[in-house]
Amino acid sequence: MKTAKKRMVNLMKLTNRRLTSVALGYFDGVHLGHQAVLKAALNTEYEPAVLTFRGKFKGNLNINNYRFEMIKSLGIDPYQTYTYRLSDIKNLEPEEFVLKTLLGELNAKIVCCGYDFRFGKGGWAGADELTKLCNKFGMETIIVPPVEVDGVPVNSTFIRQLIAEGDIKKANKFLGYEHFYMGYVVGGNKLGRTIGFPTINQEFPLFCVVPRFGVYSSRVSIGVYKDGGFKEEQVYDGITNIGVKPTAGSHNNVTIETHIVGYDGDLYDELVKVSLVDFIRPERKFDSFEELKKQIDEDLKWLK
Repeated sequence: MKTAKKRMVNLMKLTNRRLTSVALGYFDGVHLGHQAVLKAALNTEYEPAVLTFRGKFKGNLNINNYRFEMIKSLGIDPYQTYTYRLSDIKNLEPEEFVLKTLLGELNAKIVCCGYDFRFGKGGWAGADELTKLCNKFGMETIIVPPVEVDGVPVNSTFIRQLIAEGDIKKANKFLGYEHFYMGYVVGGNKLGRTIGFPTINQEFPLFCVVPRFGVYSSRVSIGVYKDGGFKEEQVYDGITNIGVKPTAGSHNNVTIETHIVGYDGDLYDELVKVSLVDFIRPERKFDSFEELKKQIDEDLKWLK
């Protein structure tokens, strides 16, 4: 009886707060399926909010900062994006998660998630259990069905597989945008300029899915992250090598090296966005830099 009375008192305290429509998910990459869940939360009479998670997951489609930026670009206030440590959430019983987190902390009136969302201790609860529990505590649910591209459901696992295989063109269709890497330009060995193809070098981001080593046609955006948002100032075509640059001397660190077509300037320490458009060829070691130069000439034909 005490527990029920205490719960009722806590519920009454929520009545003076703004009701929210909460989108649930990790939203790795904010692909087309994720966008459908986020838009469901936006298209209600209540204030849209996001409950997402953070942790050192391997194979992310993008790093947290840009994931949050993409959520913001859809129209959700960053102050309404609530990020929980997975360790704080994963051991909660399903009812505790719904009552304590969704209702108690986020004041949810509507809860939106994908058809395959899992939650609760051991991850045993799904969309059906969420609907039952939300109904029990006076909340509605919107369960978003699969979003399909060419008859295939969009999900992060499949997109990771496509990227790892180098099928970037197909991955981009499932993402709904060109898969990109954002990073500061760092110093390189400056060999590119000696053969007439100067390049910029970027370190590959930790915990992100590693694409098939090779050369990609790309789009390069310079001056893209200022004043807390994406602001593309200049966009160029590019040729990007992702791998370990065996011709220049093998090493274990994965790097992103890009020749920017038509650009002449110093970008050291600048933040640059490199979007992959299509896979051209696997990475390989050349017997000479002259042979490499001829191959780059061939690679550039993909941009025409």
